[in-house]
Amino acid sequence: MKKYLLPVLGVTTAMLMACSDESSSPSNAVDPGIASSASVDPGLLPVSSDANSGLILSSESSTPVVDPGASTYYAVFPTPNQLAVQTMYNNWIAKFYVTYEEEVTQPVYLGAVMREKLAASARIKFDTPKNTVSEGIGYGLLITYFMKDWERFNRLFRYYKAYPVSEADGLYFMKWMVKGDDMNGGFSADATGGSATDADLDVMTALFLAYGETGNAEYLEYAKGIAGAIYKTEVNATTHLLMPGNDGKHMNDGYVYNISYFSLVALRLAIKYDTERSAAWQQVLDATYDFMTRVQAAGNGLWPDWINADGVPTDPENGSSTGKLNNFYGLEGVRIPLRIMWDYNWFGDDRAKTMAETAANFAFTSTGGDITKTLIKYIYQGEQPTAGQGGAHFRGAFCALWTVSPEKAAYTSACNETILNMAYKQNNIYFEPSMQMLYSLFINGYFIKYWNY
Repeated sequence: MKKYLLPVLGVTTAMLMACSDESSSPSNAVDPGIASSASVDPGLLPVSSDANSGLILSSESSTPVVDPGASTYYAVFPTPNQLAVQTMYNNWIAKFYVTYEEEVTQPVYLGAVMREKLAASARIKFDTPKNTVSEGIGYGLLITYFMKDWERFNRLFRYYKAYPVSEADGLYFMKWMVKGDDMNGGFSADATGGSATDADLDVMTALFLAYGETGNAEYLEYAKGIAGAIYKTEVNATTHLLMPGNDGKHMNDGYVYNISYFSLVALRLAIKYDTERSAAWQQVLDATYDFMTRVQAAGNGLWPDWINADGVPTDPENGSSTGKLNNFYGLEGVRIPLRIMWDYNWFGDDRAKTMAETAANFAFTSTGGDITKTLIKYIYQGEQPTAGQGGAHFRGAFCALWTVSPEKAAYTSACNETILNMAYKQNNIYFEPSMQMLYSLFINGYFIKYWNY
């Protein structure tokens, strides 16, 4: 198995260059501080720096302490385009990120408790801009973490904490939607529903990573609280697989799954930090890998959006996917390559590599290596349909898969530039730009390990 070793450098360095056993290997990662060190148009929004972010600083170099054991990576990335990533981030922030102070000038009917909770918070606008979903907060925390935008990170964390499913029951994860209103915008008191497991895992991941880098105990304790709540209410006790939410009875009695929710890195972090359940989390990780592998092997190389415990594409009964749509790799499945490739890049698990190579071969065969020929959906089992052109999220997914192999380096370079140059569509839908942002961060090497998780 080939490994790419990165030197240990501080965040003020312009770039982390990959050193491998082959001199022709491409650059593997960039320093998270590149957003401030790159030659960025002064008219763009700067990446914020919070003096109280809790960063552990070295007395000699004034840079975050980095564990030398964290410098092993496995994916093969193209040369990063720092300016394009920074520009994309600034555009994403400008379109979807809004603070309490910007949106709430005269809080009405919030009450003193909610006003205190929401002050100095921020949210990510949903498709209906006044609404907020926990999924968006999860994406926002991961994106701001990898961009080292600590002020915005902490504001989003504050928003997530303001809407727990049930503090009394220890369910500290956020209710899946906050319905905005004309008086308070997206900072209303009207939160609805139970949890969304993908959001809970993403938030937990971002907080564990932030703790590993900064030593901020609040990140650790809240993440452990989320982990405990996930295990108690979102893990099926029979299959050991993650259910889509804490009210699993609404999803075929807890036996229908969304593989794109299965964050492998999140499970590894739970094993490390949620120590009273480490063995149980390991069981979940192994069951997850086994299930994902079996489902992929039964299809064309990808995965369906929703599936039951027997591996049959299934209606989740939540209105998100009905009829034949269950048999497609579509707007749910488009997240799976990031889950797999992130885990492979950081941990080098052969199970992730095998799945990624299989999916990458499917992606390459179906497009001929031309990312612009990616479709908007692919069938899980059967002859591929004729569909429209896939957006930046579908293209990013295939491009990320190609980083599993050095033989596809030329294609990853070309597809990276294509994805970075795709403008947002003129609508309010936030999902595609958010996935475009996450895939661009991954492909351009921003997913840096600061600690040996």
